[in-house]
Amino acid sequence: MKKISLKRLLDDSHQQDQSTELKRLTDALIEDCYFLLIDHGVSEKVIDEAYGQSKTFHDMKDSDPIKQATHYRYSHSGRGWSPCGEEPAYSANTKATCSAFDMCYEIEEIDHEFENFGPNLWPPKMPDFKKSIYNYYLEFSKVENQLANKIEEALVINKGFISKKMTEKSPSTMRLIYYPAVEGIPEDNLFGISAHTDYEVFTLLTQSAEGSQLKHRSGKWHMVDSTRYEIIVMLGDMLEIMTNGKVKATPHRVPPTSHDRYSITRFCAMDGHHEISPLKQFINPDKGILYKPVSQQKNIQDGLAQAEANSEAMKKETRVDDRFKYQKDTN
Repeated sequence: MKKISLKRLLDDSHQQDQSTELKRLTDALIEDCYFLLIDHGVSEKVIDEAYGQSKTFHDMKDSDPIKQATHYRYSHSGRGWSPCGEEPAYSANTKATCSAFDMCYEIEEIDHEFENFGPNLWPPKMPDFKKSIYNYYLEFSKVENQLANKIEEALVINKGFISKKMTEKSPSTMRLIYYPAVEGIPEDNLFGISAHTDYEVFTLLTQSAEGSQLKHRSGKWHMVDSTRYEIIVMLGDMLEIMTNGKVKATPHRVPPTSHDRYSITRFCAMDGHHEISPLKQFINPDKGILYKPVSQQKNIQDGLAQAEANSEAMKKETRVDDRFKYQKDTN
């Protein structure tokens, strides 16, 4: 897995090193569809404090009034806490075991029509949680903007085409995810989160311990061995669409582990209303246009709707299985 230095990408005073790193970024985008970002400028203290507060929150009992006050049913834009067992099935016939806390840019105005932006649902009586988590979010927003500019350069996309569409009204959610340890031999269809690609442009992921698996463009799955201070960069659907498939979104999943894990996932999205279609420079005359135009908000909504449909199908299948089990037990 390539390690790309953001510091080298940004350092104009060493143009040879910068050019070499930009070529490595281009290769990672096209050949691998993921990479590790190092020298990104976010301090270990900021990351440690965010992970500490995430653990404090997730360690609370689900019945705790503070935790209950942040349940997503009380929020707009799907923010807040979702308990274990309520994560949708991103792949059909799978079940997820994680719980999560979701937040985004803190904006008083509410997008009632599409739920792209609005205020966060912070846990009451936890000022350090809000401070540490939002500080992490804003620091990673800087990384988002810097990396978006360099991706534009690496792929020869007009400067600002991506980065200028990533504003405070974008649905750039961040998730504090907790994966409880799974004891014994797990079911074959049980995952922390099942395989999927992200709906946005790219994703900045850190993890407390090994557990995330990424699928290389060759088709092989790889376990990512990274520290919480290295950023796993995964590419999203919108980047695949605008490059007409030259860049592929990163399939990824989290298998069950025998140890507790935490991750912080910062989705980097364009403003919801922007419609994206393949750019001219990526259209091969022999193959033509391979993707239909889609807006960021529609891609997110369609993806989540499919995941929810997968979950509902699993529930129906489970009810049928339970019924047959009961009949066997009573015959």
